[in-house]
Amino acid sequence: MFENLVRQLGEALQADDALSAYLLVDPMLREPFSEDLLQAEPRETWTVPVRHPLLKPEQRPRLIRLHPHDTHLLKASLALALSEQEDPDAEGEQGFVLGGWLLTDAPADALARHFARCMQGGFPGETNPKFIRWADRRVIEWMWPVLTPNQQAGLLGPVHCWYSLDRCGELVRYEATSDAKQEGVGFSAEQWAHATRNEAVQDLLRGWQRFAGVLPSDYLQKASEATAATISAGLSNRQDRVLLGAYILQVHPQLTTHLTVHSLIARALRGDATLAQALEGVPDPEGWNTIRTELERHAGLSQLQPATQGERLG
Repeated sequence: MFENLVRQLGEALQADDALSAYLLVDPMLREPFSEDLLQAEPRETWTVPVRHPLLKPEQRPRLIRLHPHDTHLLKASLALALSEQEDPDAEGEQGFVLGGWLLTDAPADALARHFARCMQGGFPGETNPKFIRWADRRVIEWMWPVLTPNQQAGLLGPVHCWYSLDRCGELVRYEATSDAKQEGVGFSAEQWAHATRNEAVQDLLRGWQRFAGVLPSDYLQKASEATAATISAGLSNRQDRVLLGAYILQVHPQLTTHLTVHSLIARALRGDATLAQALEGVPDPEGWNTIRTELERHAGLSQLQPATQGERLG
């Protein structure tokens, strides 16, 4: 698998001789590569000049030139991306360092300035400038689907293609549509609300990975829906959201609508018990299997219900 990824990414990055390749890294919580690796060959780096009071100069995102012949750095970057998403505990503490592989015909310093503009700015309801960690690949994976085509083009700017790695170890390619016009990536209120849910979704994904090991290809959608259900249920504690989200993923997407589960959540919200204690009241696995069967039966009956007066068929 690894060698196939190396070949696939290497071919993609060398497909157009007019474009230069760069690594985008986020050293905010740890350094991505050892000094020995970066100094083994002359490797040029550029700091993304983003300004934030909590960021030290050495914590700013960086671009690293990836020359076509530099298979050592290519393999090291892929190995890093794969390894850092295999350890949920380390990810929870340090995030993802490898943001992706970029193709551009722009000078590196212009690319660095572009990302600095994208990574800081004002957003609805926020009085202080925010630092958006676009160099953490979980952020672009989460936000890309809700950006407009023009915002996507504005985020990429001079980048022709942005290659990243998903949690299934598959390469993902981000590029603007041909007719899109670049505009700023300041979020709307709805987009900002979506952005604030990312932390809860990533919490759940790490928990899911711990008990499942391998995630399905639609992991992001399922985790997003499960997280939304925990929030709608009234849970605010991060651990409680992960716990209930894990049950939703294992039992049924509509788990919180079941009367038994609804009453258990209400008990926890009243403070009569912790959520974990409340859910332990359901026999495992018999009780959860029964709840799943009832929810599946209800879903099947709902699909077979005839249209009521005023509804339109077809």
